[in-house]
Amino acid sequence: MNTNKLLIIVVAFTMTTKSFAQAKYGVKAGLNLANISEKSSAGSGNEGKTSKIGFHFGGTAEFPASEAVSVQTGLLFSSKGYKISLEGGSGSLNVNYLEIPINTIYKIEIGSSKLCLSAGPYLAYAVSGSAKFGDLELDVNIGSDDTDTFKALDYGLNIGAGVELNDKITIGLQYGIGLANISSYTGYGTSAKNNVFGISVGYMFGQ
Repeated sequence: MNTNKLLIIVVAFTMTTKSFAQAKYGVKAGLNLANISEKSSAGSGNEGKTSKIGFHFGGTAEFPASEAVSVQTGLLFSSKGYKISLEGGSGSLNVNYLEIPINTIYKIEIGSSKLCLSAGPYLAYAVSGSAKFGDLELDVNIGSDDTDTFKALDYGLNIGAGVELNDKITIGLQYGIGLANISSYTGYGTSAKNNVFGISVGYMFGQ
């Protein structure tokens, strides 16, 4: 191994070690306003559908790249779905996900606080689901067969903004745009995508 290659490895290792040493770890929780947009060649499947209130919570980790830029990830439990109201009654659908966001955050100092702008992809996996319509309890099956309701895998893009107080407390708004077709039914070109608006409060335990 020549000197240049060794120098690159040492510098990369030093930067990575420094980033982990300066990392902050914390918790986050908040509310979701979720919906699932559906369409097919037979038309829109969104009649009577409105957003439902869900929730999210979990752990986060933030790794600084510079004074102004950092990368935040974590593991969140997030409930999504929708409400529906038709002539025959009303009900709701709920799908629970384990979600990994990977957001790049740009921070702008405003006095003792910081304005935070964020964007990045997310990857999610459905772990359970439930549905009600009137007095009926309906099955929500997760899988890849046409007889299943939704696929397990979901992914998309997050964009958000928030405020960081005293390097510890964060209050943020975020919109998650689903890019994956989560519908297991493939007939008539059917597609379904998650859309979630969230508000959250976080607390960081690190430096």
